[in-house]
Amino acid sequence: MTSTQTDSTRQEQVLSVALEVFGRYGFRKTSMDEVARSADISRQGLYLYFASKEALFRAAVRQELDTALTEASRCLDEENVALEDRVVGALDAWMGRFVGSMLASDIGNMLENSAMQLGDMATEFSAAFEARLSSAIAKATTDRRRLGVMPEEITGMLHAVGKGWRFQVDSRSEFVAKVTVAVRLVFAGLTSIENKANPRK
Repeated sequence: MTSTQTDSTRQEQVLSVALEVFGRYGFRKTSMDEVARSADISRQGLYLYFASKEALFRAAVRQELDTALTEASRCLDEENVALEDRVVGALDAWMGRFVGSMLASDIGNMLENSAMQLGDMATEFSAAFEARLSSAIAKATTDRRRLGVMPEEITGMLHAVGKGWRFQVDSRSEFVAKVTVAVRLVFAGLTSIENKANPRK
């Protein structure tokens, strides 16, 4: 491993720890000293990577969202896996990852109430996730236009359901169980509508 790779790996580790600290204390109460202590790095070393707490926060959130989006995309691209299972996997990768973890209580609020620090980052990643999910649904299903339901509408509804359950369940497995029911209901309903629209001769 080269020194550049080592430095990059170390920075990723620091960002992971930083996100946990931000999740535990919130943005305002988190200090660079606390992040440095938790990441086992000197305060000066931390400032060599990140010029300010705001820059550290943005980088930590970006890394987490990028990881979540990459994992969700991997789930959606799995071959020989039913669409319902791929969609559940993607929702779990995108939102379920926070349920039951030390970040669960604060990460959602942190992402949604930190516009000043994050700018449009959270919105952009959310839109990217919905675009990937809509694309997978569109490729795997027949034309919904004449049925009055578009892939984007299905995606928006499932994303909203996932957001709702994220704050109402106590474990990631419970989150997966809840969104699985929602996904099955949605696709069962669409199949029923399609069968009525295309009765077998």
